[in-house]
Amino acid sequence: MRNSILIIIIFLSVFSCSSPKARKPISRATSTFLNESIERNKKLNQSEENFFKKLMQKDSIHNYKNSNTGFWYYTENVKDALSKTPIKGDHVIINYEIKDVYHNIIYNKEELGSRDQKNKSDRLYKIDGEEFITGLQEGIKLMHLGETTTFLFPSNKVFGVTGFQDRIASNQPLIITVFLKEINPTKNNNH
Repeated sequence: MRNSILIIIIFLSVFSCSSPKARKPISRATSTFLNESIERNKKLNQSEENFFKKLMQKDSIHNYKNSNTGFWYYTENVKDALSKTPIKGDHVIINYEIKDVYHNIIYNKEELGSRDQKNKSDRLYKIDGEEFITGLQEGIKLMHLGETTTFLFPSNKVFGVTGFQDRIASNQPLIITVFLKEINPTKNNNH
């Protein structure tokens, strides 16, 4: 009996001193889910691109350009190609409005302006120096001082799956018209 108690004590000592072994987390995300998500996004992008192509074909007045980053635009009151364009670090003043793809105004210039500007429709923006609509960050750098440009942005270049407040839906492509009023270069930027 004494031997059996000793064996039990030794047995308990050995197994009670071992550290707990980590368990693998239960993973519910599979490659199937990711592949389905990728396919959904590809279809959405293709659908928005087709919609914009039809919209551009119907518009015989404007000459649309394709950016190299996935949106289209046309410019009114085109300025000399040698005139200033904003670069990283510049502070610009813009006026802009956001419309849906049927040209209904979602946000007008006054709603989007800065409260601290003299003209309430003016918006101060530092090029590549603050959080802003992705498509506009890219688009404003294509503009020349004094130009008005209208951008056709697929949803992934604007508010994406989140939308914005209660006016811009999830995955909603948008039309944004921008007037580049001023370019104020930083001391390091020579124009």
